[in-house]
Amino acid sequence: MKTTVERASAYLAKMPVSVQGGEGATFAAAQALVKGFSLSVEEALPLLLAWNHGCQPPWSEADLRCKLHSAASTSSKAEGYLLADRPAAARDRTSADFPNEAERRAWQRRQWPELRRLSREELLPIARLRGIPWGGLHIARSYGLIKGCQLDGHDCYAVGEDRFVQVRRCDGLPFTNAEGRAINAKNLPGSEGAFVGRGLLFAAPHVLLVEGAVGLLEALTAYALVDMQPSWTALAATSTSSRLERDPTLLKALAGRHVRIVPHVDAAGLNAAASWLAELQKVGATVDIQELPSGCKDLGALLTKAEAHQDELNSLFQIL
Repeated sequence: MKTTVERASAYLAKMPVSVQGGEGATFAAAQALVKGFSLSVEEALPLLLAWNHGCQPPWSEADLRCKLHSAASTSSKAEGYLLADRPAAARDRTSADFPNEAERRAWQRRQWPELRRLSREELLPIARLRGIPWGGLHIARSYGLIKGCQLDGHDCYAVGEDRFVQVRRCDGLPFTNAEGRAINAKNLPGSEGAFVGRGLLFAAPHVLLVEGAVGLLEALTAYALVDMQPSWTALAATSTSSRLERDPTLLKALAGRHVRIVPHVDAAGLNAAASWLAELQKVGATVDIQELPSGCKDLGALLTKAEAHQDELNSLFQIL
């Protein structure tokens, strides 16, 4: 079967080219790509540039990019109208279109943007953006926990594992959600999983449990800054509502280990930590809670001034 991009390219090859600055033909081509085949602007641009070779005169790349953005935002055509196997976009489909919730989530995951390996050069700006040393990002990349993607026309980095992926913009600016509110991160539709970092557990007897997907990056950065034996690993709850009791496989993997919880210093973080402590104690894990220094809400606040907080970072991985 042809990929969506291949199908879009073949369709575009049959469309009339623009002659003498024909706006209509160019908009129609852009509309077919971003609405008909539901491609992102970045996916559609190379196809439109190839089609542009036949235009008289050809459009500039900036003009074509503008046409794609315009078609994506102003066209009244239904999303995916040229995809026979996708009668409606994910946001237009309801649970009634699927036999069960699992099928709906699986369909949503098939619509995820391509997640690709980041280069070292691409990691460095992300480290600067987060205000942290880049060593932890290198560890995360090695285990496939941080990748790059395009979302809503923006260069992004994605943190996740298996069926859970959270995306943030590489320029540090927020996304806008369906209600028009600014949000710092988006969980890709169909994401499942309350904890990330399971692939790091191995046989390490000591586990640092932190809050938030980016908290995993911060924990790995702290790990990279501390001189210690490789007896520790990191695990992150994707939100304060994550509960270990809902994940018996993970809870079993943590049984008998030492887990140190580093909660965010707010009511939600402290309440979540209390729940995790109780759940872990039930399966025989040794658990303690490490409070952050005054004025530091999360690990990121320590890492932005790592030299000044080296003693606190060391204490995260010390056996009491």
